[in-house]
Parts: sequence; structure tokens; C-alpha cells
Amino acid sequence: MPRSGDVMVYKSDTTLGETREFDAQVVVWDINHEINVGQSLIGFVRCGRSSCRISKLKWKMGKETGGKRLEDPPSLKANEMALCSFQPSQPLICDTFKTCAGLSRVAFIGAEGLVMLGKVTSCERKHLCAADGTKT
Repeated sequence: MPRSGDVMVYKSDTTLGETREFDAQVVVWDINHEINVGQSLIGFVRCGRSSCRISKLKWKMGKETGGKRLEDPPSLKANEMALCSFQPSQPLICDTFKTCAGLSRVAFIGAEGLVMLGKVTSCERKHLCAADGTKT
């Protein structure tokens, strides 16, 4: 039986699948702490949710950087925009904004509430293995 967060597709459709890692362009809301690599937040895409670990901060932009991009920043602070890589720990379906806008909007929740909002810019899918061990 389907559960909340499940995305139903035809068995022959290989365009959607479980996500191994995704990049998202995010905006950090008013928070009173820094966000670092390795931190886990709950990511919500449509009705699906999963704990997502920040694997890399690619760049950030904000008041601290003078409105210019800072590559490989050490952390994120309130009111900054950034491009981050996330690795979901549970099955999560998402897609890029160009392909499906509904499956690309993502919200990240921490202990105190909303931390970041953003859109998925790229996805890397998990490849399911067949019974004989070959990738499908």
C-alpha cells in the first residue's frame, strides 16, 4: 500500500528514482547559529521527508561576502544564499526544477523550526540492482 511521501510511477519509467545525492540552491532563514558540513536536517519534498546530511557547501553569497560568491565556505549564517550538496539517509524522491517544479522545492527543518528553503538544481539517482547483481 502507498504511504505518505510515496511517488507512484509506471514500472517501466526510469526517469524517477531514489536519490543518492542532490544539489540545492537554498536561502537560510533567520537562525541564531551557523550551519556546517556534516550537519543533518530534515528535508521535505512534497509529502516525502528524510534526514539529509550536508555533504558539501559549494558557494555562498550574502552580506558578509559583499554580495559576491565565496567558493567552498566553512559555514552558512542567517540570510545567506548558497549552493549545497545533500545526502538523504532514507529513501527520498526529488527532481530538478527544469524537469518537475513540484519535486524540486525543498524545505529543511531543524530543531528550532524552518532553517532553509530552496530548489533542487541537480540529482544523482541510486541505481537499483537486479536479482543477479547487475545495475538496471
